[in-house]
Amino acid sequence: MSRPGLLLVLDGPSAVGRTTTLRALADVWPDRRDGTLLVAGLDAAHAALGPGPAARMASVLDGVAHGPAGGTPRLRRGPLSRALVDGMHRAAAGWAAAGFDVGMDHLLTDPAVAADLRTAAAGLPLLVVRLTCDPVVLEDREERLGRQRGRAAAEAAALEAAERAGAAPPDAVLDTTAATTAELVAELLDLVDRAGRRDGGPGLTRR
Repeated sequence: MSRPGLLLVLDGPSAVGRTTTLRALADVWPDRRDGTLLVAGLDAAHAALGPGPAARMASVLDGVAHGPAGGTPRLRRGPLSRALVDGMHRAAAGWAAAGFDVGMDHLLTDPAVAADLRTAAAGLPLLVVRLTCDPVVLEDREERLGRQRGRAAAEAAALEAAERAGAAPPDAVLDTTAATTAELVAELLDLVDRAGRRDGGPGLTRR
């Protein structure tokens, strides 16, 4: 592998479609790139902790703190959350530096976390794409998927707060409200291709 791989980050709140979209993208990646797309990110990092009681997992990872009735839930950060994410950045960047394309599902809810990602990826092709969704649709998805109630709203609010606090904005935003997974994958491939041309190369996608 003579070139560094691409580090593609899909950012967005719970139930927005990060994991489903990333897996579908990985399925078609070999048709557009040399090699495969390594799927890393929060799901893989959390799975690396191994099995354990729900209470133990809740104590080390992010959760939701509910305030007064009718108020927006707040994201509560567990004591190991930041260390796990910082290590995840370096593991993914290491794979990319070795020549692998890497796709990450992520949640950039803190300017320091967003800055650490860019520090870890310095010198590598990096493309950050935020997935968004209508709040009502997002809440419905959350319920259908059996996710922790209020988590999607808390994470969406934290993402907005991070940008107001100075976090670097994403390179692109895709709305998943009505888009199919196939449509999102096609848009992502187009973004990857245009990002390569913008950086002076022939385009990142190729057959």
